[in-house]
Amino acid sequence: GERRALRPGRPPTPARRRGSRHNHLSAPRQPLHSTMGVRGEIDKSGWHLIKPSRKEAKYYQMNLSFMEMESLVDVEKAVFLCHPPSGSNAPQEPGPRNLKHSSVRLNNNSIVELQGEGANVIDKEGVDLGPPPSLETALTNVVADLSMIRWIDLSFNNIRVFGDCFKCMPSLQVLNLQANRIGDLKQVKRLGELPKLKKLSLFGNPIEEKKHYRSYVITVCPLVGQLDFSVVTNQERDTAAGWAFTFRRKLNPEEKEEK
Repeated sequence: GERRALRPGRPPTPARRRGSRHNHLSAPRQPLHSTMGVRGEIDKSGWHLIKPSRKEAKYYQMNLSFMEMESLVDVEKAVFLCHPPSGSNAPQEPGPRNLKHSSVRLNNNSIVELQGEGANVIDKEGVDLGPPPSLETALTNVVADLSMIRWIDLSFNNIRVFGDCFKCMPSLQVLNLQANRIGDLKQVKRLGELPKLKKLSLFGNPIEEKKHYRSYVITVCPLVGQLDFSVVTNQERDTAAGWAFTFRRKLNPEEKEEK
């Protein structure tokens, strides 16, 4: 019944219970890496990008981020550099493509215009390239079907107005517009017309400082379940509903109250 003396420099061996020879096999195994890739969570790189889910991994992602683009006129060139054509008869210069992408990353550029309006684009050699193309025109030249786009990241640009430029993407589910220069809160109402939009990011824009910002977005985009990487709770929806009733005349000025 006496215990053996411990040898110096060796930790004590824990007593093994009878019949516990394989108990370690029943313990849950810890994953080697953290589970990433869930759409909507914050990226560890610090850019806070929305990531597509692993379930959607079969859909190709067009990555045009950090390309120093000031206008969407450079999309074809950026696609040629980031997704070069392959094959013996592959074109050697940028041009129209027919790629089957459903996710587009245009973040961390200097894009200003999405509606095809504004001053003409002048390249580095001083050549006038005409007015900037709209988002629809630029993507139509490189993507096979815009109705298949589900996820688009336009964060960290210089966008002020987006208008109806996302109307051409009826399957859009995730939209990231954070860290731009959007100052008109009323145009967010147009995002509520997107039938499948579930996750929306607008923080880091001047509209975030507007009073009742979150209640307004929840009201005009009722299908959005995650706003600014935060889940929209039932309590927030109740608060937004009360706010919308109070300010119903400002929300719908075209609807005059009948006397």
